[in-house]
Amino acid sequence: MRDYRFSLPRKHAFINGEQHWHAKDPKLNRLILQRIKNEGPLQAKDFDHARSGNNSGWWDWKPAKKALEQLFMEGELMVTKRQGFQKVYDLSERVLPSDINARKPNDDEYHQHLIELYLSANGLGTPEQISYLRKGMKTGIQKHCEHMFEDGQLIKVNVKQQNYYALADVSKLLSKLLSRKKVSILSPFDNLLIQRKRTLELFNFDYKIECYLPSAKRQYGYFSLPLLWGQSFAGRMDAKIDRKTGILDIVNLHLETDKTEEFLSALKPSLDAFLLFNQGQAITVQQLSGELTNCSLAMQNILKRKLASPSV
Repeated sequence: MRDYRFSLPRKHAFINGEQHWHAKDPKLNRLILQRIKNEGPLQAKDFDHARSGNNSGWWDWKPAKKALEQLFMEGELMVTKRQGFQKVYDLSERVLPSDINARKPNDDEYHQHLIELYLSANGLGTPEQISYLRKGMKTGIQKHCEHMFEDGQLIKVNVKQQNYYALADVSKLLSKLLSRKKVSILSPFDNLLIQRKRTLELFNFDYKIECYLPSAKRQYGYFSLPLLWGQSFAGRMDAKIDRKTGILDIVNLHLETDKTEEFLSALKPSLDAFLLFNQGQAITVQQLSGELTNCSLAMQNILKRKLASPSV
């Protein structure tokens, strides 16, 4: 909420005609706003408009759902809470705290915010990376990066023959050691690797999510999770859980480090925490691949049992 005002440029762009996912329906938008104004917070299911097609997939939204999301993106509505998987929408004027700064930033303020936010989270970046998924922003961000560099707010660093910007105090981050005592099991959509090209350049980790591929073309698994160990990606894990039995099944554990025993010792507590987070009861391991294929079958079976065994 502290950064609410920096969402306003995008909201205004949608108000002024930029399309989000679907075309606008001004008449339906007015009707929905009027109902929420009169009746209070509502969900998509409170509107009885039929779906636009015969399918019932996630993206086959009924007209009211499209309108609600459009009004949300424009800032007319805000989400107050969720009931189950359903968002509950209300008028922004009834949700936004009165002490929140709602003044739209000018271009310099907006660029400054985006640059500082990105670099404080990611350490270093290029204008192209900072403007990722932000239509028409690259040139403005590039110019503002140069202004911040000239003012001493940013420095330039070179990593693997690629130039990046970083905040002037980035040396404080560099002085922090990254622990190898545990492995971080990441989402495929984690900010660290959502820009696949950047991840390949910085970490030499070529990651692709394979759930959209036919099974015959998958190399690592349906939904493999990147495994971050210290400052490098050491593998990926394809896992699924059976909600009825509580079994967390490691369909494939693929290692990209030759320090297998040290890595697996660091992975075990993270795996146990992952099991607990997913409300599972036990772990099974189907397949080991990558560097683990250098182990004998007997050793692979031992490793599987260690990973699956309950923690003491």
